[in-house]
Amino acid sequence: MNRKTTYGFLIAFFFVFTGLVQANVNEIDDVVAPPTNDNCANATTLTVNPNYLCGTVSSGTLVDATASSIASDGLGGSCLPSGSTKANDDVWFKFTATDATHRVKLSNFAGSPTDLYANVFNGGIVGSCPTATTDTPIYCSDNNNFDLNGLVAGNTYFIRIYSNSTASGATTTFNICIGTNPIAPPNDDCGNAISIGSLPHDVNYDATSATNNAGFISASGCVSLNDGVWFTMVGDGGTISMTAAPDSWDLGIAVYTGSCGTFTCVEDSNSGTVDVIEGITFTSTLGAVYYINVGYPSGTVNGAEGAFDLAITSSTLSIDKILAKGFSYYPNPVDKVLKMRANENIQQISLYSVLGKEIKRVHQNDIQAELSLDQLPAGTYFVKAMVGGSTGTFKILKK
Repeated sequence: MNRKTTYGFLIAFFFVFTGLVQANVNEIDDVVAPPTNDNCANATTLTVNPNYLCGTVSSGTLVDATASSIASDGLGGSCLPSGSTKANDDVWFKFTATDATHRVKLSNFAGSPTDLYANVFNGGIVGSCPTATTDTPIYCSDNNNFDLNGLVAGNTYFIRIYSNSTASGATTTFNICIGTNPIAPPNDDCGNAISIGSLPHDVNYDATSATNNAGFISASGCVSLNDGVWFTMVGDGGTISMTAAPDSWDLGIAVYTGSCGTFTCVEDSNSGTVDVIEGITFTSTLGAVYYINVGYPSGTVNGAEGAFDLAITSSTLSIDKILAKGFSYYPNPVDKVLKMRANENIQQISLYSVLGKEIKRVHQNDIQAELSLDQLPAGTYFVKAMVGGSTGTFKILKK
């Protein structure tokens, strides 16, 4: 009798305990953990970048974000997207202005919704959070990339981000950065073009403050461009491919030979729309100097440039034609002497620096050849060989 009672008690305890555990699990599932910057008082401090390249960004999330204690209606109803109830999942950021103009950029969205809204408030030199009764936004935006003008250096500005939706339960994550209007870039003028010495090349540049100092650039066969920013490179004999990816502006790109002010068009690209990546491909001439202009595509309007990514690659230097004639070379890297042989006569060997300058040339007519590099400094060189009337160019390393 006692044993049955004990069993009954244990079974009853098990069901009660299981119910408590299940209840606790349900309670845990309902816990809301708002972001740290859910209210203005705990606004995340943003790093102010010196340009518009967004080298430093901060992450943000609307997951579990709640409406601020500041009433939405008191913040200038006309500034909010139709209906104050949309600011129900806001998070806050702040920065100290260093210039009269700064750019706010939201990017790298994940989750939903991705349509975000921003309000910006002036916290003054003290950095006071806005209040419902006295403060209204100085700027409102439904864009992911917008400029703030007329700012006061030293003042703290608060940015309120929320989804442009009345629905709750946003899962949105994003990045935010603050950029500064930069000074004119160093390659603003053709005479100061940035030299691209080796490929592949993939670098972000900021042409926001580029000036039209030489007027509009025009060469027969190429689109007219603002005098934006300039680059120069030396052909390696391979097929050059380059892309220019703009950040929220209409970009054009052109490649020329010649010299500053006197250009011959090689290739250009301009689709005429914002944020479209422009691409160029051309076969380069070994040792030829090329100028690259990236600017707003117009011959009459001095349109604004912006940030962009410039990527340039070269196809593997072609030696297919001479390989078909049994051509081979060794060693690579080379210490003193580069040796070559082929099934047909090697007629000429030329050695070039990476800048396209011919260093030496050897004429002969034999199936074997040698090229001395003994007195040359270590580095990269190009060799152009003529075998049985065909030519090929390849790269070697001097130890």
